[in-house]
Amino acid sequence: MNTLTRIVALALWLISFSLAAQDGKIVEKIAFTVSDSVRIRLNPVIRREIDSINFYRITYLSDGLKVKAFMAEPKSGNKFPCIIVNRGGNREFSKWTEYSVASVMGRYASWGYVAIASQYRGNDGGEGKEEFGGKDVHDVLNLLPLLNEIPRADTSRIGMEGTSRGGMMTYLAMKNTKRLKAAVVISGTADLFQNLPKRPQLEKNVFAELIPNYQEEKEKALRARSAVYWANEMCKTTPLLIMHGSADWRVSPSEAISLVQKLYDAKHPVRFILFEGADHAINEYKTEVTQHVKKHFNHYLRDEKKWPSLEPHGF
Repeated sequence: MNTLTRIVALALWLISFSLAAQDGKIVEKIAFTVSDSVRIRLNPVIRREIDSINFYRITYLSDGLKVKAFMAEPKSGNKFPCIIVNRGGNREFSKWTEYSVASVMGRYASWGYVAIASQYRGNDGGEGKEEFGGKDVHDVLNLLPLLNEIPRADTSRIGMEGTSRGGMMTYLAMKNTKRLKAAVVISGTADLFQNLPKRPQLEKNVFAELIPNYQEEKEKALRARSAVYWANEMCKTTPLLIMHGSADWRVSPSEAISLVQKLYDAKHPVRFILFEGADHAINEYKTEVTQHVKKHFNHYLRDEKKWPSLEPHGF
């Protein structure tokens, strides 16, 4: 290696190191009030609590990109456990809106949590381009250091929730960090190969458009985003609750069933609930789903309870 090559390599390393050091840095944090037009649409329980919650729109750094996020936290109190919430969809579809922030993140804040969620790079005015489970996973992981800048965030107690595509992001996060005290996945994507014959438009309009080098590295790309192929690599100290509807046409429940079997084989602490006749959003059992989510996070995240023994025992 000649001198010029060494200098270039060192410069690139310094740039990379500098960008990594800034991951999670908050560039802008703006408070906002939930509008009356949104309030009237909220669940009555959340509507009653809305004035006791602070909401923020955040711009933060991830791989040197300015990425958009939202946060909700109780107005009063000291330190609170945190929940990172991963949205479904892609690009503009199912992105965070004032209503979804108020209803979903507001609900967590009403339970006594700091809730934070990324729009993923390239969305809502953010820089870059999302990769549907590629480098945009860094946008989720970089919320971990971001929480250090939130005064009332207890960063020793961080959990994660993901729905649909957000479930895939949650599985990928669990593969790359051991910091999550609990996780919940609702109707999560776990095997992208199963989507190919059932939803060809998804491959054409999402996979091919967002995943880098998709046509050339199709199998590698899908496998890297499908938790069924690396279930044993997910952090085993993160108790996981998986819920799915048996009548879900967007994400087949067989994906969840296959993953749960792999997690069982790997002795990963997991609880699985299949709701009979429920759709992708599990609309038929909304109240029950909410109760299970709250119980799981309160038990393992807020109260830091230990998972029971997974070894065969008893009579």
